[in-house]
Order: sequence, then C-alpha cells, then structure tokens
Amino acid sequence: MRYTIRSYRSGDAAAIADVFRRSVEGVGPKDYSADQVAAWAGRAPDEAAVSKRCEDGRAVLVAVDEDDVPFAYIDLESDGHLDHLYCAPEGVGQGIASALYEELEMIAREKGFRRIYVEASEAAKRLFLRHGFTVVTRRDFDVAGVPLHNYAMEKELR
Repeated sequence: MRYTIRSYRSGDAAAIADVFRRSVEGVGPKDYSADQVAAWAGRAPDEAAVSKRCEDGRAVLVAVDEDDVPFAYIDLESDGHLDHLYCAPEGVGQGIASALYEELEMIAREKGFRRIYVEASEAAKRLFLRHGFTVVTRRDFDVAGVPLHNYAMEKELR
C-alpha cells in the first residue's frame, strides 16, 4: 500500500473517527474477546471529539493513501503521553504503524522530551517492545462492565 505521512488537518476528523472504530473491530479480535472488542469500540470518538482532541495542541500524524484519506494515525500530548496509535485493518502488517511511531519519536526528541509513555493494547505492546519500550505494569479495568486490560509502557529518550 502506498502512503504518505503528514500532519493532521481539520478535514481529517471524520476519517480518523472511522479509523479508530475499524481498527478496534478489525484488529482487536486477534487479542481480545468479542465482548471486549464491542466495549472498546463503544468508546470510539465521533468527528467532533476527534476534532477537539486533534486541535488541542498535541502532535498528530496521519498516514494517508493516494487520495489523501487517512487510514492510520498517532498522537503525542505535550507531556510525552502517546495517547492513540490506530491503523485500519488494510494497513496492518505493512510497517505503517512503525513508520508513524518513528516520525513521532523524532518530533518528541526535537521538542526535548525525555520520555514517551503509553497505555498499549496487546497488539500495540508488541510494536512498542520492538521500538525499545519497557512494560511498567499490566492495567486491568472495566469498560461498560466488561473486563479489559492494557499495558503501561515507557521509553526513555536519550
């Protein structure tokens, strides 16, 4: 798949909301039960929520196809918290999430961040381990009465 990485634009919000949902529903079942995926997908942001979060000062990068339509994205808050990394199913396994992460890490280094931290799903955990993150702890919690888990992870930037 051909793609370009660029900064978020305000017209990307609807596509990013769609990427979140499709990623959870299409990739999540590899590591989570149907009930867990449904609870997680139920937290998908709408276009307005995506717009609000992507325009609050955080760094947001998107991978876009030949038609400039986003199919993956990543964001980094001003304190080094990597909050979202989602890739639509058609982009999984092609190095796109890694490319997004590498671009974002360069931004973090340019801004003088000393650390990036994240709460990672099972799939994201594997990616972040490959990029030098360590697991701090497993986090168990409920979403709409359904038990879920992820991993608090971090990477020191030197």
